[in-house]
Amino acid sequence: MNKNRKGFTLVELIVVVTIFGVILGAILNMIKPANNVYHDADATMESNVIGSGLIDYLDDELRYSTNVLVLKDYIGVPDVSTSGTIGASGVTYSNCIVIDNNNLRGYSLKNYSGSDTDTAAKRMGAKGCILNVGKVNTEGLNFNNSAVARGVDFYDNYKFDISASISKIEEMYTLDVSLTAYQPTYENGSYTFTKTKYKKDAAVNLTNINIDEGDSYNVNDYKDFSVAPDYVTYPQATTAPAGCTAQQEKYYSLDASNTYTYIFYDKTTVSSSKTYSVKFIYSASDPEPTLRGKQIDTKSVKAGTVYKAPPSMSSRTGYGTPYWVDSKNNVADFTTGVTINKDMVFSCVYPPVAPKAQFNVTFENINGSTFTTTKVYDGDFANDPGIPTDMDTIKQDFVKWVYKSDNSKGLTDVSITDSSVVFVPVVQNKHKVEFKLNGSLINASTIYVSDGQYANYPGATPVSSDANKVFSKWVVEGTSDEITSVTITRDTVFEAVFVEKPSLPTSQSDRVTIIIDCSAGNNYSYMYGYFCNMNAKIVNETDNEVIVDNFTGNSNIDISKYKGREVRYVITATIPYNVPCRVNLWEKEWQNIDNAFTNVTLTTSDLGKTYYVKM
Repeated sequence: MNKNRKGFTLVELIVVVTIFGVILGAILNMIKPANNVYHDADATMESNVIGSGLIDYLDDELRYSTNVLVLKDYIGVPDVSTSGTIGASGVTYSNCIVIDNNNLRGYSLKNYSGSDTDTAAKRMGAKGCILNVGKVNTEGLNFNNSAVARGVDFYDNYKFDISASISKIEEMYTLDVSLTAYQPTYENGSYTFTKTKYKKDAAVNLTNINIDEGDSYNVNDYKDFSVAPDYVTYPQATTAPAGCTAQQEKYYSLDASNTYTYIFYDKTTVSSSKTYSVKFIYSASDPEPTLRGKQIDTKSVKAGTVYKAPPSMSSRTGYGTPYWVDSKNNVADFTTGVTINKDMVFSCVYPPVAPKAQFNVTFENINGSTFTTTKVYDGDFANDPGIPTDMDTIKQDFVKWVYKSDNSKGLTDVSITDSSVVFVPVVQNKHKVEFKLNGSLINASTIYVSDGQYANYPGATPVSSDANKVFSKWVVEGTSDEITSVTITRDTVFEAVFVEKPSLPTSQSDRVTIIIDCSAGNNYSYMYGYFCNMNAKIVNETDNEVIVDNFTGNSNIDISKYKGREVRYVITATIPYNVPCRVNLWEKEWQNIDNAFTNVTLTTSDLGKTYYVKM
């Protein structure tokens, strides 16, 4: 008998599961494209953030750098000195950015793990990064001082291809950067990087370098070694420095595929004590060709100074007020001041003005004849042309030029506006000064002295007609006023005064002796001695005091401590051959008055003789 059984048979269950599997597969196939779109969008956004961050890093590092050198696709590592110079250029750099598209990220670091498979990025083979090497100006290019820009993890699992070059457009330098990010794709058991997720070209403005093309900041060179290699100017390092890791040594390989881009730059911080050179020159268009570009002045100025003190420039006829421009031909306003934060060059410009009319100015001689005629621009003043030709310079002093129509006006009082102006000379006669010796005028000794000046006797020390007397001084005739104390204000006659010759000591046979007696109340503070090729000893015999032990040549000697006293000076000197000799006593230094023992030529026949002068 048949029984009624409830439930599913095995066949029915299999059919149902199969149907559900088909339905689920269809649902999953519908979801997968949406999921791929999500992951793709996420990768695009992530690579965009990373790429932009790397470009921002380059901008931060290089925008305000002061010197830049770019060596693109350079094989190996440049040979950099410990002072930061490359080759023979002499330019120093403090930092270097290395673009490494060849190695796993972190390869250059001194703390690299040594394993190429300990991170997902390494296992995938993700390469490409920016390195920054510091201390270049103290340790050279040493990868032990390197760091990965933004850190190794910043790059995630993407592969980067980075390049850099220099462009110059209208005197403006930029660092042109090209950056491409590739997403890893797993195919046939390994990862490949063929899928581009981010690509960007950017230009970094080299601001400090572009501010003033005349300063010391510059792009020193840009060399693409894939096009024109120059390993003579920029030689390669042949060995790695001591202490390098096995990974760092790979950078020094000279294999043709081992290329990197090196960006050397100076990022030395400007300290408050740094100074800059501020140079002032004549402009290249200066009206005087011999002055064009010539230096006027150079100052060393502390960084940050608001400079307000350019050189004062003289005016020029036919040109307006000079002004200063910087190396970009911008007018420099030194009234408000120019801030100095770099080496600067300023040029002086003389702006031309409309030509002025010129007028003739006449200068007459004393006798009314024409001395000279000069041309003067309208509104200007005439310049001094010199002294008239008919003036006797021995007997006359030139005083000044005066306006003929009004003698109270001089050259700087008359503005020239036509050709009617005439100037005449003002001269003043000198005073005649004569000298009497033994009651008679010495005609050959007559001189002419300017008003208010002192007279000097032009001859040798006078000799009395009385052998028992010696010369003492010149005095104004009929008075006791000495020549050294009288200013000449009229024609004057001086007469020689002689005194009894005292008993004098005998001179040594190999010396000449000069004795000068000064009376009480004398005002002599200096002794001027001229002993050409002679060795003289000068003694204050009164006080038994040696003033100078070995005197030669010519000089002033301070004797002020003996002033006002009765004192005897004794001078003994050798005579190698015929030589001139002078001894003057002066009230003030370099008074330039001849007295005492003057204008005497001594010969070897004078050895053993004694000369005496009373002052």
